[in-house]
Order: sequence, then C-alpha cells, then structure tokens
Amino acid sequence: MSKKNKDIEVRVEETKKRVNGQEIDVTQLFIGKKMIGEVLTNDAKHFEIFMDNESQGVFKTLDEALESVIRQWNLHD
Repeated sequence: MSKKNKDIEVRVEETKKRVNGQEIDVTQLFIGKKMIGEVLTNDAKHFEIFMDNESQGVFKTLDEALESVIRQWNLHD
C-alpha cells in the first residue's frame, strides 16, 4: 500500500520587526495557522532564517531562504 502525497498550502506574510533598535523586514511562513519559520532581510544579499527562535543559516536570495525553511520543516515535522 502506498501513501498518496497531499498538497500542503504554505502562506507567506511580510511584516516588520524591531530588532536591536532597527526595523527589519521579516517574511513569515505559515502552514495552516502554525508559523514554521521566519526570514529576516538583513540587506539585499543576506537573508537569515529562524525556526523556533534559533538561527538556521544565511542565504543569498529570499527564494533560497524560503526553500530551506520548508525543507527543514518537512524533515523535522
């Protein structure tokens, strides 16, 4: 018996957060109502991902960062 893959809806929301006195653009990823990770935009080429309030790495593009959040969530949940 094989499992069928089911589609999972990932929602992306952009917001701003105050970190160390600076306002930073933050992209939040949600599956259902659960936030699975955040991407902080440090500058045009540094996108740092956070999952469970822990830094998980820095990426050169927003797409790479979002993909990494989804991959890591998929491995651990």
